[in-house]
Amino acid sequence: MMAETSMPGSFKIFPILRQNWPYYLTGTAVIIIIKVFYGHAAASRLTWILTPTAWWVRTLSRIPFEYDPIAGYVNYPLRFIIAPSCSGVQFMMIAIAMLIFSYVHRMDTKKKKISWTLFSFGISYLSTVFVNGFRILLSIYLPASLPVWLHNPRLYEGWLTRGRLHTMTGVAVYFTSLFILYHGAGHISGKPFPTWSPPLFWYVFLVLGLPFLNSAYKNNGPRFLEYAALLAAVCTVILFLFFLAGRMRRHFMKRHGNTAVDKN
Repeated sequence: MMAETSMPGSFKIFPILRQNWPYYLTGTAVIIIIKVFYGHAAASRLTWILTPTAWWVRTLSRIPFEYDPIAGYVNYPLRFIIAPSCSGVQFMMIAIAMLIFSYVHRMDTKKKKISWTLFSFGISYLSTVFVNGFRILLSIYLPASLPVWLHNPRLYEGWLTRGRLHTMTGVAVYFTSLFILYHGAGHISGKPFPTWSPPLFWYVFLVLGLPFLNSAYKNNGPRFLEYAALLAAVCTVILFLFFLAGRMRRHFMKRHGNTAVDKN
């Protein structure tokens, strides 16, 4: 007679999927709709996110923008355009996936799961407008505020081009904002999830993983590899800074706790 065996972990993923598949499916469907219908849309089809973004940038900086139904929101003196590619739609998709797949299964009632799903859509949209406004301001002001030697035309024959600086700025702002949104949402839900892996996974998967899986990178392989290298470098630096901040925080709290014990 053979002894009974049980597989470790008992496939906990399956009960989670069985209980939460409507919310996962809803989130996935919304992301696909955004990707298919708005991923390469003209400005006239993206006014729902470009218009509040332009308003937010104008509110923060007093920089005026004129609407162009094809190009987007344009400031001619600065030669700057808030174009469809600057809409932040990709960040919104990442935020939706991260919030729904990370937290909805941690809600203990159907009402809370529905509320969290709707909350994820709303907060992802608002966060995108908020974060993208600051990213655009950095893209406008950062090149002009760099040291004079960076404006040497010879520099743009070397490594640090304006395009690469723009990419690095965007990755830094979006990736950092995902961490803040993720942990902030955890505290709002009352179920904080102290880990860094979900923001990293969803950011890398949707930004690099999907283009790689559907072979979209083959249209411009060298540019894709360059972008992947920049993203990896910036994300590594940010993760290291978060790690240092966490260590310093734990060290401070430990010292503070020991001091309190000594006083007692």
